Amino acid sequence: MPGGVAVVIVGGAREPTLSLAADLRRLDYSPEVIEWPGSPLPTAGKRPAAVIVDFRALGVDAAGACEAVRRNRALGKAPVVALIHEQEGPRIDFSLGLDDVVLAPYRLTELAARLRLLEWRAQEAARPEVVRVGPLRLNQATYEVTVGGVAVEFTLKEYQLLLFLARNPRRVFTRGELLDHVWGSEYLGGTRTVDVHIRRLRAKTGEAGEMIETVRGVGYRLVPSSENGEESAL
Repeated sequence: MPGGVAVVIVGGAREPTLSLAADLRRLDYSPEVIEWPGSPLPTAGKRPAAVIVDFRALGVDAAGACEAVRRNRALGKAPVVALIHEQEGPRIDFSLGLDDVVLAPYRLTELAARLRLLEWRAQEAARPEVVRVGPLRLNQATYEVTVGGVAVEFTLKEYQLLLFLARNPRRVFTRGELLDHVWGSEYLGGTRTVDVHIRRLRAKTGEAGEMIETVRGVGYRLVPSSENGEESAL
């Protein structure tokens, strides 16, 4: 879709690459197909949300395409996704610098979830090192959390869940959305996992835990509290 988030496809100007481009348009992305090795990679421009290397169309040229993308100034910092036939999955070479792999035939919902996760990770990397919400301080470099200046120990998933809520204040997330963002789309556990972790966060953060609100019938959100008479911002 014109105006959508840009995604570069390195593949062929034919099937199955053209069907992939059509699917991305259905998901409101704006795909640019680069025929490899016939067309040059871009030398400038805004970094796309992802570069999808269509192994199905490229065959033996796929490895060279991955290496060229990583060396490219315009694309080198974008996440690289390999789209491969399911039977080729066990033989994929991750030393090519891949950030994710999608097996074909794929479902649109799976493709959308993986691209959203890559976008979110990129946004995470661009955020400030220390996230501040009310009395909470989360240091992304050291994984340290303080509440009112006092250090509090969290498990990795507790920390990731708290960080995700803190970086998206006031927004309500369903349990399913929290599972996708924190545990990943391939996690096989149920949504009760989210409830258990929310209870632990509230218990460990004391009064600050009151910022984590339950929205009945929907999910959870974190609403910043007032500190020294003024609402803290990220």
